[in-house]
Amino acid sequence: MARFIGTWELEDSYSQKRDRKIAFPLGEKVVGRINYDLAGNMAAQLMASDRKIFSSRNPQEVSDEEYRVAFQGYTSYFGTFTIDAAAGTVTHHVLGASASSWPGHDQLRYFELTQKNLILKTPPMRGQDGEKSVHTLIWKKII
Repeated sequence: MARFIGTWELEDSYSQKRDRKIAFPLGEKVVGRINYDLAGNMAAQLMASDRKIFSSRNPQEVSDEEYRVAFQGYTSYFGTFTIDAAAGTVTHHVLGASASSWPGHDQLRYFELTQKNLILKTPPMRGQDGEKSVHTLIWKKII
């Protein structure tokens, strides 16, 4: 599926629960990129744009609390991908990730390609509050 190939910039991201309430896990202003290449590799990075800056330019000098807050505001992973066009899914086969439980596991996403956007949605996922949400990421192709 040639239209997937390239670099995409995040335009919008949100989560929606069964009751239709909208939430913004990384905040309302998130920056991100996702890349897909012809060899079947992919990488994704998402960051809260208001993420607090470390107290030191040397990451070895910051507190555990600063690390915790920084981790909560950043998500990244890379690996390979396969597309099932008939099912409308792309599967990210995760090799490495900021979430240490993701490598070796697949991340399924439902996709929709519009004239200008790639829309990825997760299956319902249980959050810290115990409720399930669908996460939606809207990407705009830049390369």
